[in-house]
Amino acid sequence: MVGGRLLSRVRPALGATALLGLLCCATWAQIAAPPRAVWAPSSDAPKDLLTAREAMRHDQFMERAKAGPIDIVFFGSTPAEMWLWPDRGRSVWDQTFGSLKAAGFGSGGTHFESLLWRMQHGELDGYKAKLVVLHAENAFFSGQGIRFDGNVRDIDLNNYVFKYAAIIAEIRARQPQARILLFGVFPRSKEGAEPVMLNAALAALGNNNTVFFIDMSKRFFRADGSFEEGMWHLGPPDPGVQKLAFKA
Repeated sequence: MVGGRLLSRVRPALGATALLGLLCCATWAQIAAPPRAVWAPSSDAPKDLLTAREAMRHDQFMERAKAGPIDIVFFGSTPAEMWLWPDRGRSVWDQTFGSLKAAGFGSGGTHFESLLWRMQHGELDGYKAKLVVLHAENAFFSGQGIRFDGNVRDIDLNNYVFKYAAIIAEIRARQPQARILLFGVFPRSKEGAEPVMLNAALAALGNNNTVFFIDMSKRFFRADGSFEEGMWHLGPPDPGVQKLAFKA
């Protein structure tokens, strides 16, 4: 998001090649026992845990999970939801994942507690994923005390990482056969300090075995640290920008 606006469809394109490489190259363990099913509609969620949008989407996600099969599933807040927005990532999704058994469970309004509840109540049950993609979220929107005004302060990094570790543990418990790809935080402004701090902390959660961490935040800036305008383009992407995105 730049100056309060969402990034263009270029952002979803950044990770497409990396996702397919991980999916195609890995070998998957097959688990005979079915996953535990703990279905609960959004109406059963604790009061004020889910926003109205997230509640609606949780019920939709549960129906998709029940319908199966799902080989790749995406979780996260707005950046993950944008994969399926017609004016953002939908064309990339259709081109890259359209022939695969993929599902997008991203929803604006998602935060640590709501995502964990949703995972514990249906969104990780009823299917066996090969790959679970988790988009890490900006700490401010995850309620972790970050305020970004050119400086980063008041971040409890240990708590931030601990909560992502709990989400990863839930994924491992319910989808033990799946690999996990954790996307680092994308920058939300021209300054690059926030994703550097958060992604350096999140990197410790990767083990290059079951959990893989990828940080693409530096691709939004030039080698000298200046702003890369092409990566923040809000109109139809030009061929040069798209070529750069897929090359990444």
